[in-house]
Amino acid sequence: MKKLFNNSFAMLLCMAMAAVFTACEPEKEATLSFFCDGVEISDGSTFTSTKLDAGYEVLGVARFVPGINLVGEKAGKVTVIVKSLNETLVEMCAFGGCQLTLPYLGYVASASGDITADAALPLEIHYTPGAINDAHHAEALITAYYDGDEANSVSFKLVMTNEGVE
Repeated sequence: MKKLFNNSFAMLLCMAMAAVFTACEPEKEATLSFFCDGVEISDGSTFTSTKLDAGYEVLGVARFVPGINLVGEKAGKVTVIVKSLNETLVEMCAFGGCQLTLPYLGYVASASGDITADAALPLEIHYTPGAINDAHHAEALITAYYDGDEANSVSFKLVMTNEGVE
């Protein structure tokens, strides 16, 4: 009987300790990801786009439209920041408004709003530099994070260009 009691007590003690250690494990942070045409853009990478808006092309104007989407694992408020790296005017239309990377704002544009879990939010990033026959090149750092969780931000370098494209 004593042996049975000791074994039962040891088993209960092990179960209690396992429950405590499991409860103390940190929760996995929900992540945000960028996508283009259904393909994930890796955090910290460089993504190059040569996509032009056909409606502007017929007018002889270059308007780059890379088609970047943001997807979050959980619903919540997020902030997206676009920072022009070569002092060009890049536009982002998201969360019901449009922002430009203007010189007096340090070539930075940001917008905040709610995101739905596992749903693609089009960021509608545009670069409209001018005549389609001229060479154009813009670089921007795109960053996103859940509000209050800036330490777990994701970002990538976006290059929009027609240089070297036939």
